[in-house]
Amino acid sequence: MGIELVRVDDRLIHGQVAIGWTRSRGINTILAIDDPTAKNKMQCQLMKMATPPGVTPYFLTIDEAAEKILNDTYKNKKVMILVKGPAELAALIEKGIEMKEVNIGNQRSGENKLQLASQMFATKEELEIWKGIAQKGIKLYAQGVPGGAYVDVNDALKKY
Repeated sequence: MGIELVRVDDRLIHGQVAIGWTRSRGINTILAIDDPTAKNKMQCQLMKMATPPGVTPYFLTIDEAAEKILNDTYKNKKVMILVKGPAELAALIEKGIEMKEVNIGNQRSGENKLQLASQMFATKEELEIWKGIAQKGIKLYAQGVPGGAYVDVNDALKKY
């Protein structure tokens, strides 16, 4: 399978993903991986409407996605793996999904969250998950849009 991009964005499919990242990477398949979203037909329908022509979205649970990725279901496609947060990403990695780098988009601010980059916030628990992912040798970087500000998250994690 041609995994072109692994992205973590709590909004899943939206304008930056639908236009910016699919065009810049030539992506024709988006795997939006999130258990609650995959089971919510209304959310899936709305995100499908935000997907540009020529790009096919699939809304999958973590287990479904891992099975399909490991079985090379999308081997002839240019794929973006898209998850909401670090816990979902870690679950995919635990199931054997390999990746060299991860693009991090919006991770909302909130109470008791630390800021790692412009639009990237994490609780202490999420921070530990990010550190665990980084310790596996995976390059983590925050970048909202192609060509936008770039933050090396592996370096940012060293402060905590």
